[in-house]
Amino acid sequence: MRTGIVVTARPGVEDLAARAEQLGFTSFWVYDTPMVNGDPFVALALCAKATSVIKLGIGVTSPALRSAPAAARGYTSAASAPRPT
Repeated sequence: MRTGIVVTARPGVEDLAARAEQLGFTSFWVYDTPMVNGDPFVALALCAKATSVIKLGIGVTSPALRSAPAAARGYTSAASAPRPT
């Protein structure tokens, strides 16, 4: 069975991702709430540095509140974050 966790981008989110990985969760999602919480792409980059196997992803992003080029740039930045080996 696959299990995942969905959270908002906030300080310390990388610690939650690392703990979720330790507990055996298979995925960790951060959803986008522009102007309310932190940047999900930055949060995922931090999570990528703190984890090695758990799958990471954006749960939801709003095309009405974030331009397509900004979302694409954020995604490529988060996707290229190094993960421990």
